Amino acid sequence: MDFAAANRGAFVILLVAAMMGASWLTGSMVIPDRLPTRPVIVTPEDDPAAPLPAGNVESGAILANAICSRCHSFTPSAQDTAGPSLFSVYGRPIGRQPGYTYSRGLASLGGQWDEARLNVWLRNPAAFSPGTRMSFRGLPDINGRADIIAWLKTLH
Repeated sequence: MDFAAANRGAFVILLVAAMMGASWLTGSMVIPDRLPTRPVIVTPEDDPAAPLPAGNVESGAILANAICSRCHSFTPSAQDTAGPSLFSVYGRPIGRQPGYTYSRGLASLGGQWDEARLNVWLRNPAAFSPGTRMSFRGLPDINGRADIIAWLKTLH
């Protein structure tokens, strides 16, 4: 193959790639991506108003230590790390741990941490408080969330 043929082949590949990119860009502007406003199928676990099952404190301690201990402490005298201490979090005002700087969205929320709010938070922190610095993606298992909440209630 001579240089002219290789040059024409490279030009064709470049031209096809440019046309595909232009086509994708035009299509994405004409037909924007839209997420559904709510899930198509709502299961009891997706309903935030659904009552939590009874949690197992021992399972909650194991699960919380496996998931939460990377960024949170659980003892009264421990320093805040990447996240605030979770000791006495149940009943505490949301975004109000003394000495810890929360993200603006979480600090602006009112109310206290109760079962319902902890359930929604643990399911998907980014949906509960958009812009949160918490990198945890959430725990989809309702039984796991109930176990962690039952254990958090004992930390006083």
